[in-house]
Amino acid sequence: MCLDERSQAWPAVCISLICLLLSAPAWSQASYTAQIRGVVKDQSGALVPNATVTITNDATGISQISRADDRGLYILTGLRPAVYTIKADATSFRSAEEKNVVLQVAQQTTIDFTLHPLGLITTIDVTTAAPLLDTENAALGTDVTNEYVRDIPLYSRNMFGLVFLAGGVTETTGSGITDNYPTGTNFVSNGQRNATAQITLDGSPISAPEQGEGGNSNVYYQPSVEIVQEFKVQNNSFSAEFGNNGGTIVNMVLRQGGNAFHGSGWWYGQRANFDARDFFNTGEKPDHVRDQYGFALGGPVKKNKTFFFVDFEKVRQQDPFNLEGVVPTALERTGDFSQSPANSNGIYDPCAGNQGSATPCPHNQFPGNKIPAGEIDPIGQAILNLYPMPNVPNATYPDPNWRAVALRISPDWQFDVKLDHQITANHKIGGRYSRYHLHDTAPTIVGDGDFGPEGDGVIFNTNAQNGGAEYNWAISPMMLLTSRFSVDRVHAPGISNNYPTLSDVGLSPDLAANALTRMPTIQVDDSFLSLFDQCCVDTHFAHTLVSYSSGLQWVKGAHSIKFGGEQRVFFNYFWQPDNPTGIFNFSRDVTTSQPNNGLGDNNEGNPFATILLGYPHDASLHLVPAVADKSKETAFFVQDDWKATSKLTLNFGLRYEWSTPYTERFDRLQFNDFSGDTGISIAVDRDQTGTFPQFGQIGEIRGTSLFPSSGRRNAPVDRNNFAPRFGFAYQLASNTVLRGGAGVFYGMNVATNFQYAGPAFAKTANMFFTKDNFAHQFACLGPSPTQPNCPNSSPFPGGLALPPGTKYGALAQWGFSNSSDLDTGTARSGEIYQWNLGIQHLFPGQIVVGIDYSANRSTHLPWGGAGGISTRNRNFLPSSIRNALVAALNPTHDPTITPVSDYLNTDVPNPFQCFFTTSAALTGPWCPASPIFSAADVTDSRYIDPTIPQQLLIEPFPQFDGGFEGLPTLNANSWYHSLQIRFQKRASHYISFEGNYTFSKATDDSSAGRNAWLGNLWLDNPQLLDDLKAEHSIGANDTPHRLTTAIIFDIPVGKDRLIGGAMNPVMDALVGGWSLSTFLTIQSGQPLALFNSAALLADGNQRPNVLCSQLTTGLSYRQAAETGGAVINQDCFGDPGDNIAGDAPRYFSQLRTDGIRNVDASLSKEFTIREGKVLQVRAEMFNAFNHPRFAIPDVGSGDGALGQVTNTAGPFRRMQFGARFQF
Repeated sequence: MCLDERSQAWPAVCISLICLLLSAPAWSQASYTAQIRGVVKDQSGALVPNATVTITNDATGISQISRADDRGLYILTGLRPAVYTIKADATSFRSAEEKNVVLQVAQQTTIDFTLHPLGLITTIDVTTAAPLLDTENAALGTDVTNEYVRDIPLYSRNMFGLVFLAGGVTETTGSGITDNYPTGTNFVSNGQRNATAQITLDGSPISAPEQGEGGNSNVYYQPSVEIVQEFKVQNNSFSAEFGNNGGTIVNMVLRQGGNAFHGSGWWYGQRANFDARDFFNTGEKPDHVRDQYGFALGGPVKKNKTFFFVDFEKVRQQDPFNLEGVVPTALERTGDFSQSPANSNGIYDPCAGNQGSATPCPHNQFPGNKIPAGEIDPIGQAILNLYPMPNVPNATYPDPNWRAVALRISPDWQFDVKLDHQITANHKIGGRYSRYHLHDTAPTIVGDGDFGPEGDGVIFNTNAQNGGAEYNWAISPMMLLTSRFSVDRVHAPGISNNYPTLSDVGLSPDLAANALTRMPTIQVDDSFLSLFDQCCVDTHFAHTLVSYSSGLQWVKGAHSIKFGGEQRVFFNYFWQPDNPTGIFNFSRDVTTSQPNNGLGDNNEGNPFATILLGYPHDASLHLVPAVADKSKETAFFVQDDWKATSKLTLNFGLRYEWSTPYTERFDRLQFNDFSGDTGISIAVDRDQTGTFPQFGQIGEIRGTSLFPSSGRRNAPVDRNNFAPRFGFAYQLASNTVLRGGAGVFYGMNVATNFQYAGPAFAKTANMFFTKDNFAHQFACLGPSPTQPNCPNSSPFPGGLALPPGTKYGALAQWGFSNSSDLDTGTARSGEIYQWNLGIQHLFPGQIVVGIDYSANRSTHLPWGGAGGISTRNRNFLPSSIRNALVAALNPTHDPTITPVSDYLNTDVPNPFQCFFTTSAALTGPWCPASPIFSAADVTDSRYIDPTIPQQLLIEPFPQFDGGFEGLPTLNANSWYHSLQIRFQKRASHYISFEGNYTFSKATDDSSAGRNAWLGNLWLDNPQLLDDLKAEHSIGANDTPHRLTTAIIFDIPVGKDRLIGGAMNPVMDALVGGWSLSTFLTIQSGQPLALFNSAALLADGNQRPNVLCSQLTTGLSYRQAAETGGAVINQDCFGDPGDNIAGDAPRYFSQLRTDGIRNVDASLSKEFTIREGKVLQVRAEMFNAFNHPRFAIPDVGSGDGALGQVTNTAGPFRRMQFGARFQF
């Protein structure tokens, strides 16, 4: 199926490229180039018209020319970040020249020239440093130059670590991603949600929508720090050419070749011997090994014409993978549980195979707690024998009696090839191809304990390819056309390795419905060891992001106008069968005296006995097809940067964009209509117990499903996304700029892709091993020759019901959950309103300080939580009904009783049975002449039974057994206000630094998108789905204080330095050429969310009640970890009661995660071998002072461990050594 997906993507690539090259200049994309404008005057201040201004790239020798207009104004656009020389010439005047002009990513600055009359001297040389002030626009951002990218200590040499130097950028709450340990786009910027930033490389996107999820971005190819020239993080009020993101752009530029050959080679290594221990580790240090090495080379193919740059890097990392648990003993494998402490109160006989018996199972205890050999199921016996034997002597339950250490080996490599060519003075082209490969082995337990490099477990192979081309045409000195085309391609299959097969143990071949034959998941409870975890093992995805653009920049007098647009087409192939051969829950409950009623104690039963009897508590199989989605993002824009006066620049922009929701190539989508009329009305009381007649009758059945129309969709496209932008920059003095701006942005749309087909094309096939609470066994694992009484030789006695597809039309999914990702409403994009005001000042010593107020307000955001599932569901118990039940059944809110849940779970007559079977117990005029649904399609639906739980009948859509879902609710809001202070010093007097301090507050209704699994975000699900306003609280990512600083200090000792400038080579080799660099992070903790551990709230995320104001104990995280105490006052929280909403807020401002106090440091020494050839050796420490940062404490109110701290989030101190040769 991957070939199918590729065969559709590549023709689109070719067609897009042809259309791009032949089209008029109607497109453009995010630009990384810089711009210089200025005025040419004579020494009296008079304007000099028609002056020629020439800028030359010092590395390549390529020049660009501009001519001043009648007012002496000139402008140079489309300048690649580099070091330049600028020269101004005019008739009868001496030339003026400025050298060493450093331009940065997307920089707009001013350089004025003053010309002197022609005399004896023909040229004036003026040596300058980089223009440090942004005098032309209001966009807030942080530039990170190659000096920092190369020299600041970065764990794993991951350049995204330096994103955290930008103001307003922090980690996702509780994720444990300490500041320079990020994963691609997974950071938070200016209070927006994690994983919503856009990453561009040389102007083309390398971030794409996350596979299987809408509304988030992801990046697989990440360039080596050695080849990144610089990058810029922009996160407030930037140009209209940027959009379709969460309000943040990371704009990277790669190095390029020049007229001289230059290159480098490097090695960086980590060894466990130099690491500190984790705070909680009292044993041996993990055997961590990491080696990272590579080379880079750039130079001319033809000087002043064609240039190349290539690099290659490889990483090999090895980490221990600890496995432990309780496994069956030799006696237990024979059925003898007489010496098993886990079941001290006995093993009870569930009467396996008694379906034909007229007498319900009495659940008598096995004599001597020994299962007779004749009752041992051979399939269960074979499964139990797949467990490894115990290897921990004298282990006492629940301590593990088996331990093993496997190695997780993760080698990866990547390379880049880049070419730049000047066709003529007015035509330039460039291109890049990059590739990344990761081979990751994840050990798991599959029986034999072979944990070699390709041993038991899962292998994930990730192959990422990224390429781009750029064409620049200088139509005239005042008009530049830029066209870009790029493709981002990722293919990542998961492969199970050495798993036993179904036939190895005799399991039913019906479990191979997904064409997979490996063992299902064997799930057991408590401390017992589960086997063959399947979730995501066979995930197989491939995406292709095609981006094309072309844009025209036109200089007209004092106006620099840029207009164009962009389009991105996203193809996504995704297959993630969560449990493709089944998940079998062998609970201890089956072998207790009173199974399935919660009355058996924890000292009864044993899950290994349950396995031996071949009698699971429950099981399910996930039938899911792969999906092949396609979506598009389209935008047009115009931007005018107007130099209104010599000191004032105004920025006006307008962007229009829209997102076209995904289609699926085989039309396996489903659109739910929440108001759709089924034409069916049921005249039966909703309350079948007779207790609450006020609930009325069921009446008209609303809620239908639609399938793709001729246009392949049944939902409108949101085409109202107009995004105006405005900014100004006023130069108060030569060293001071006042800036401000505002703009509208639209976030990534939630409907870019999804991981599943519509629910009518997929199925969770439930297996019922009992239908009467273990009074009788209903089905078996497979053919069981030693158990002739086993009634069925398959877990699916009525046959495996396959997904029906479009068979039932508008009535699709009756009797099941209807968990579609789409509905008939508009997939509206979130709206982000940004504004800022600040001042920037250049102090002596080339120190720039900027103070800015930066804020945003967002609306129409998708509600999030774990998977974003909660607000997708519209079939929830209304609060009005829940409140009536509580008032009548538990008016005192007694948390020790559960009358509301008991009522909701009461089995009542099923008025829908007649739609499913001819033998309906409850019939009426609503019943069809014959069942609508085929018996083969609904064998695993509760709606074929005469009774169903009462709760189903009082929900809005009683025809569905569970959720009735669509897009997430798109009305969440967020607010962010901050004071940001940026300080920067260019390298001089042996020191340079870059840093930001941010003081901020973030509040919102929902803090996460639909894939919210990190840290504390999974608790972001709403409590009452029909009272979302009550969800407003402090934001999960609120970070009041954050300080980050990167410092590079060249110790002023050695040859050509302050001390020992004339030092001889021997002494210089010993004491000269040393440098120290540090990366400091200090940050407040982020808010915590609590949940009620004994939650009883239908459909919502029940929170506790707050009982007092002193929410903390006064213990620090470290004190709690050392003493076993808690940081949260357990007495302040209580159980609100059965189906009663707690009054705790979604997140607590008073309760926060542990803060960050981290220093990474590097000491390096340079040896000059000869002119231009330097060897650098480095020693780096991450978390140099080994300051533990503790993980999120226990947040379950009522679980007895609330507030206890048992893990660390950030890593312990690690050392890295390296050597780098540069020429």
